[in-house]
Amino acid sequence: MVEEALDYPVVGIGANVDDDSPGVQNIYSSYVEAVYNAGCVPMIIPLPDINLKHLYGPLAARALHNADGLLLSGGNDVDAAIYGEDNMPYNGSFSEERDRFELALAKCAARMKKPILGICRGVQLLNVAMGGTLFQDIGKQHRDGSVLMHSQKAASYSTVHKITFSRDSKIACILLAPEELDENADEGGFVSIGVNSFHHQAVKGVAPGFKASAHSSDGIIEAIEPDGTSIEMHPFTIGVQWHPERLWRHHAHAERLFRQYADACRAQASLMGVSRG
Repeated sequence: MVEEALDYPVVGIGANVDDDSPGVQNIYSSYVEAVYNAGCVPMIIPLPDINLKHLYGPLAARALHNADGLLLSGGNDVDAAIYGEDNMPYNGSFSEERDRFELALAKCAARMKKPILGICRGVQLLNVAMGGTLFQDIGKQHRDGSVLMHSQKAASYSTVHKITFSRDSKIACILLAPEELDENADEGGFVSIGVNSFHHQAVKGVAPGFKASAHSSDGIIEAIEPDGTSIEMHPFTIGVQWHPERLWRHHAHAERLFRQYADACRAQASLMGVSRG
């Protein structure tokens, strides 16, 4: 059993900042538990002080040298200035350290062709890092403001709306087994699953090299994946707007997402000749 654990790939996860506890960096245990359950070892990457921002690129590269993949987790909003907009009153709190260091982590992981999984804020940060934009608030900026419940009050493991994706998309093959796709696809080749939702920002302009691969019925982009035009990133560079780390104990598609990510990280470690022994 110990020998099996030595073969677990290592997943780097950037630390979160706590608005209620200045000076505290943390990570929600749900991410740690989901990563361990999938057969990986989480490696928490603390945020360097903003005075070191001129070294963020090299520091991110050094941290990722010891990781087989990167997980971009949820948290606060993203500074709109990063994608060329003024911050509106409905943008929430953000951290310059976290924004800029995770931008460096995402760009380095893509350049190093390591698997990336972005969750909630993580899909937003990934999209911005690669040149995309965000809705600062979907209720204020998306269409006429008619959106589904994207900030649920139900238990975090409960699903509150559906997302739809093509059975031919990469996210479909990640979330569902082939027989499930065959059973659940409609006449147009689209599949729906239920997800949870805890966000007020979302992907607006999809970054070059990516495509929107899942949507909710109100048109919100729920997942992005490579569009096949860029060779500068790992094929498993996936962002999802929901929180699978809170669903995996109750919903098979969420556990499958983490296991497929773990497989990609394990294959990457093998490709690079990494030994954990």
